Amino acid sequence: MKESTPHSIAQNIKKYRLLNNMTQEELARQLYLDTQYYAQLERGERNFTIEKIINVCYLFHIGIEDIIELPSSQDADTSHLQEEIIAQLKELSYPQLLLLQKFMSEIITYCR
Repeated sequence: MKESTPHSIAQNIKKYRLLNNMTQEELARQLYLDTQYYAQLERGERNFTIEKIINVCYLFHIGIEDIIELPSSQDADTSHLQEEIIAQLKELSYPQLLLLQKFMSEIITYCR
């Protein structure tokens, strides 16, 4: 499975910034970030938080999968993936499950 690296996430965000004819300064301002800090994010020197990725998706009206590269789902074996997730869920404490539920409810709206 191909996983996104912080660099590919930064490159995808840069691509959408440029497609929307925005400067680094303009996007930094929209994300309430210092311009120099944003430049470090885009160069891959720092990592975007999930909150900033969601904000970028909202600003550009795109899905999170446009920023975080996911493997193709054409030939995916979802039953195996579901079994893996269920096994991991069984290991979580109640507070961890609540946190996961909150995270899922917030991020799922940004997936297509």
